[in-house]
Amino acid sequence: MNTVDCPSPHSAVLPPLYCPYESALHEQAEVVETSTLAWADRFGLADDPAVRRRLGAMRGAWLSGRVTPRATLPGLLVGTDWQTWLFLFDDAYCDESDRGRRCADTVKTATHAALVLDGGRAPGQEANPFLTALADVRDRLSAMTSPEQFARFTAQVESYLLAQTWEAAHREQGTLAGFAEYVTMRRRSGGVPTCLALIEAVNGFELPGAVWSSPRLRALSDAVVDIVCWANDILSYPKEASRSTQVLSLPAVLCHERGLSIGEALALAARLHDERVEEYQRLEEPLLRDGGEEVRRYLADLRHWIAGNLAWSLETGRYGLGVVA
Repeated sequence: MNTVDCPSPHSAVLPPLYCPYESALHEQAEVVETSTLAWADRFGLADDPAVRRRLGAMRGAWLSGRVTPRATLPGLLVGTDWQTWLFLFDDAYCDESDRGRRCADTVKTATHAALVLDGGRAPGQEANPFLTALADVRDRLSAMTSPEQFARFTAQVESYLLAQTWEAAHREQGTLAGFAEYVTMRRRSGGVPTCLALIEAVNGFELPGAVWSSPRLRALSDAVVDIVCWANDILSYPKEASRSTQVLSLPAVLCHERGLSIGEALALAARLHDERVEEYQRLEEPLLRDGGEEVRRYLADLRHWIAGNLAWSLETGRYGLGVVA
């Protein structure tokens, strides 16, 4: 077994990240923050006082308010609750939990979540706050989406759940993925595609299926997922290194695979992030010109994800950075 030690977070100097877009904030973010905290309390997702304090400091509605600043109020409410579920689930079952390093337990958890997502019932569902909260999100989204939109969302959630078993296998074995494997699986494990699948629903429009699944639009969405996830890997590195059972992130992968110091790995990760942003700009240009009004609307929300996620990452208490870009 090749056990991987995470470099000390105290030696990490976080590099600046390139963002050519301005961040906006939904005018109802503060109202939705109160609502989502009450929603988490109602389902018992943060009964532990320390978890509840972290949830309050996270300011989750500011994330959804920045990445979807033009959302309808019902869309912003359900989008914020879903992102809150993802964050709390990640902490409880994935990188910060002993359960997240036991592959068999993670497979069971993912299976139960998939059963709920598909409208079935999972063993012990009534006693598991994450399963009951997931059923609530599923029902609300089903009521506000078309069958095709809902199918896109559920497919992305199932992919996310599968990726959690991939992460658990690496933690259980004490190994890190190689760079190519990591890039592919990180697109799934971060949960961002589940949120991008809701862009239309929370903003009150719908792309035709052939347009949504077109190679050019999928390539742009993949680029945004990489940008958001890699930014998260970089900016959350000190938090992950100090709290996770094992860090499985872009800087850690680069550090291990290429024999870099953590400072060198963070700097390289930032360069890769910045190059991906520039690639997104190149890929976006012909679609902005030729894609039509609804495609341009979707692309505007992809740009909100790039700028909004970065702004929130620098202002949230989740990562302890505390400075708005």
